[in-house]
Amino acid sequence: MATAVAYAQEVVPLSSEVSTTLSVNAGVAYEVFADAVEIPRWLPIVQTARIITRTMDGRPERVAFTRKLERGSLGYTLEYTYNAEAKSVAWSTPKSSNVVLAGEARFVPLSTRACLMMYRLVLELPIVDDLLESELDKHPASLVVAEFREHLRRLC
Repeated sequence: MATAVAYAQEVVPLSSEVSTTLSVNAGVAYEVFADAVEIPRWLPIVQTARIITRTMDGRPERVAFTRKLERGSLGYTLEYTYNAEAKSVAWSTPKSSNVVLAGEARFVPLSTRACLMMYRLVLELPIVDDLLESELDKHPASLVVAEFREHLRRLC
């Protein structure tokens, strides 16, 4: 009699953090980053962003994303929370999601024309694990922050 073999391989979440100085006011950086619908404009691996719900003050609260893959795409939803006083944005996939994506971006004022961006990202994408290892070189936070910095440079 054959025994059942578990084929599901345990996937360890990939966590990465990075900090960088941006040559814009912390409030400006926070506002640009908090506009989730604009993410496809500055992060090439994201194809689309569609707002599902908004907060009472009009910020994106639940956003459906499509992410480019080598042969297709991956859809996921993120839930956002904002702290305007701390100039931070946090996000995560719903608990029922088979994809885990969570993180936070915080903008700390250094002067009127500069801020420190602290960015943390946690990913668990079991169906595209090979993609994480090759495309993002195991440090996806660095990729995101570099693209955001370039976007700010073009805007300001």
